[in-house]
Amino acid sequence: MQKMARSALKLTVTLLITVVLCSSLGAGSAHEIVPSFLQTLLEGSAEQLYTGPISQYKVDDLTRAALAALKECIDELSPEHVKALVNLLKLVRTEA
Repeated sequence: MQKMARSALKLTVTLLITVVLCSSLGAGSAHEIVPSFLQTLLEGSAEQLYTGPISQYKVDDLTRAALAALKECIDELSPEHVKALVNLLKLVRTEA
C-alpha cells in the first residue's frame, strides 16, 4: 500500500511539472503539446519526447535530466495504472 501511495505521489508531481513545463511554452502551444507530451511520457521513451512533442524547443541538460527522472517515475507504475491513465488521456482528448 505504501508503494502505491509513493507511486501516486510521484505521478501527481510528474503531471504537475508537465503542466507547468508545457504551459510555459505558451498558451497556444501548450494546448496542442500537452496531450502529445503526456501520451509520450506514458507510452513512449524519453528520446521520443525530443523527436516528437518538444522537438521544436531547445531542451538544456538539466531539463533533460528532469524529464528522464519523470519518465523513470512513470515507468515504475504498473501496466494497469499506465493503461488507465492512457484511457483517461484519450477520454480528455475526445472531449476537447
